[in-house]
Amino acid sequence: MSITLETIDVPESGLFELNIQQIVDIKVNADTARRRVTRYVGDYLGDLLYGENPTLVLQGSRAIWRVPIAVATGEMGRIGQVGVMDVDVETGELNVTDRLVQEIEHNAHRLVTRSPL
Repeated sequence: MSITLETIDVPESGLFELNIQQIVDIKVNADTARRRVTRYVGDYLGDLLYGENPTLVLQGSRAIWRVPIAVATGEMGRIGQVGVMDVDVETGELNVTDRLVQEIEHNAHRLVTRSPL
């Protein structure tokens, strides 16, 4: 599993000291987050979309699962990633915005129409 730290100011050069101590109560595991994203994108955006393995992202005092969303066809398999969706590790709530939906739909259409089917 990967962990990503967000909102950390990193100097362009020189010494950088990083001490991390954070307690995260993971009530929704990575597989459940991936399945929730897959269900959402399949139900509302398109049946060729699915969630891939998430990364745990620490955002200050908050933690989320960041789930990559890919598009695939039965004939070609995975074509590529079209976006990411964040899932709260405590509540399982998906962070879905109109802008995110438009981005995913646009990227999926672009990838599928450029791929030989």
